[in-house]
Amino acid sequence: MATPSSFKYRAFLSYSHRDVGWAKWLHGRLEAFRFDKDLIGRETSIGPVPKTLRPIFRDREDFSGGHTLTDATVAALDASAALIVLCSPVAASRPAVNEEARLFRSRHPDRPVIPVVVDGTWPDNFPPALRFELAADGSVSDRPITILGPDLRNEADGKTLGLAKTIAGLTGLRADDVFRRAERARRRRTQVWGAIAGFCLLLAVLATGSAVYAWQQLKTNEAFLSATLKTATDIVNTAVAQAEKYNVPRAATLELLTKAEGLFDNMARYGRPTPELQYQRAVMLIQFARNYTVLGDTGKERTRAEEAYHLLASLAAAKPSDTDYQFGLAGAYDEIGSGQTEQGDLAAALKPFRDSLAIRHRLAQADPGNADWQRALSVSSNRVGDVQKEQGDLAAALKSYGDGLAIMQRLTQSDPGNAGWQRDLSIMYEKVGDAQMAQGDHAAALKTYGDGLAIMQRLARSDPGNARWQHDLSVSSVRVGIVQMEQGDLAAALKSFRDSLAIMQRLAQSDPGNAGWQRELASCHAQLAWAYLQSNDIGNALAALRQGQPIMDRLTKLSPDNVVWKRDLDYFNGQIAALTKESASMGNGGRN
Repeated sequence: MATPSSFKYRAFLSYSHRDVGWAKWLHGRLEAFRFDKDLIGRETSIGPVPKTLRPIFRDREDFSGGHTLTDATVAALDASAALIVLCSPVAASRPAVNEEARLFRSRHPDRPVIPVVVDGTWPDNFPPALRFELAADGSVSDRPITILGPDLRNEADGKTLGLAKTIAGLTGLRADDVFRRAERARRRRTQVWGAIAGFCLLLAVLATGSAVYAWQQLKTNEAFLSATLKTATDIVNTAVAQAEKYNVPRAATLELLTKAEGLFDNMARYGRPTPELQYQRAVMLIQFARNYTVLGDTGKERTRAEEAYHLLASLAAAKPSDTDYQFGLAGAYDEIGSGQTEQGDLAAALKPFRDSLAIRHRLAQADPGNADWQRALSVSSNRVGDVQKEQGDLAAALKSYGDGLAIMQRLTQSDPGNAGWQRDLSIMYEKVGDAQMAQGDHAAALKTYGDGLAIMQRLARSDPGNARWQHDLSVSSVRVGIVQMEQGDLAAALKSFRDSLAIMQRLAQSDPGNAGWQRELASCHAQLAWAYLQSNDIGNALAALRQGQPIMDRLTKLSPDNVVWKRDLDYFNGQIAALTKESASMGNGGRN
């Protein structure tokens, strides 16, 4: 069997046009999916794991009135490495869906067929060509078969696990391996700095004292109470912002945050409902929504964001000329969109992000000299681009990213000494480069990534003690290295990966308790090993893996329940065992 990379399409998506919403969702998520770098290139039963699953063929033809397939559809079926069939009672009744399944199975019996359930129950939601064996002549027999597949509905696998199972079927990976990226994201949300408990206890004392004072002495002093709310909110934000440093249980952190929020609510009630206090309360709600996003509580995040939106929409409607209210309303839209993105509802998220963009566009046009508003407009363009990229609309994403990039270029030209803007510009270059990579334009991506890398190199040289800039430089080096690998320039790629590794080694040594940096250091060793393997240098690949393995071993012992770290350790152990065996069988020191 040929590997999937030798086909024009990674898969053919067959569906009834009554299920077009599901088809668009699945098509977008599959094409937008990016594999973790430690999975890319891994050999499976159907070939090496790719970087992406693009392109997926989604048939736009509507065959609801018949079963005759166009020549283009048949050609696309033959050019696809796999077949995905959206299964529903309507799809099962469509002759064209059945014919696509029958034709694919009869012509290509060695290629994967993945039924994906979106409605109904078996067998009424499966077309006959997926319920019965095919005869020698390709016709559907009366001998029943069972082909298993994921169910995207909430009461079954759900979208996240269902997507993982679909990707597993396309790549030969286990669904658990595909699910690692989502689990890593959840780990980032749930590993919060250990000192948050101390911060929140301090907050409780400060907030309680301030509330009593405000209640007894300053019921009418909204400015004081507003400032107190802001200060107390900043304390919580500082605590929650230390995510990923220590492995604090999520439930305990959420409990502390809930108690702190209750104190804030009491404080807000002590003042009169003036616009100033209402505005500050809305700002506070947005900040708490962001904190709940970090902690993975999307329900509370959405509730707080919507409360903030209603407050700010009322204030903005009552006083349209107040730019603070308008700017705050844009922030509320952003938080609503972020929550919907976190829940995987990209289509819904695009609207509030665009509403925010429209407000900031008006503000920036009204006051072109306001640099803060210009930067906020760039951020809004970036957010819209992120959603478009996830949806697979790369042309639109590049346009949005380009708009944001142009704004940051103008800002940095107006104030070259502003290091924060320089960093923002570097990030925008990376966004554009990511989209170019997704399009397969490696030459353009290398140029764009290089521009971002040059900025981070200047910033890192100007302040070697700035850990954030050093970390950003490490990430930029990896991006450049990946493109160089794609272009076959292994020597340049190895240098880029070594540069990234050297930076992470310094950062990890400077803060041994930072679990996130420790794991990134292990990842750098794995990245370097992957590059050596592309050069058939098994000896150096083994050496790199043996340097990363003890790091993951230590982390796993510190947190035995962390399934992502455990799987990372399993990856290192498995690769070391396999390469050791291969090196011994070669008997030449490990170089092929």
